[in-house]
Amino acid sequence: MAHMAKVEVVMDEKALLARHMLNFKLVKLSWALFFILIGGSWILESLRKIDYAQKWGIIYAGCGAILLLLNLMRIAWKINISKFTTWLGTLLLLYGIATFYEFDFSIWAAAILVIGLIMLLEVFRK
Repeated sequence: MAHMAKVEVVMDEKALLARHMLNFKLVKLSWALFFILIGGSWILESLRKIDYAQKWGIIYAGCGAILLLLNLMRIAWKINISKFTTWLGTLLLLYGIATFYEFDFSIWAAAILVIGLIMLLEVFRK
């Protein structure tokens, strides 16, 4: 029986630095979107286009969307994602939508739901 050689692909320093810089730019973009979201929400509230609860719903959902999009971009560029920010982004998105539309539910119930969904995805991913 022939033995198969194990081949490891090792990235050179230049490729590692390029990937690190791309991740840095994605994080910077996320922060820029975060500040635009906060400022825009405050302006909309001060113009009386949205009320206080809607402002926070937009901020929560927007932050969640930014975190999820950050990880989607990391997947697209083959950069390791953060499970924590994926979980937090999902939770914030759900909570933000509920806050905006004034649904009354427990944040803890949503957290348990998201944890269960993430565990389910991990089972199917492997």
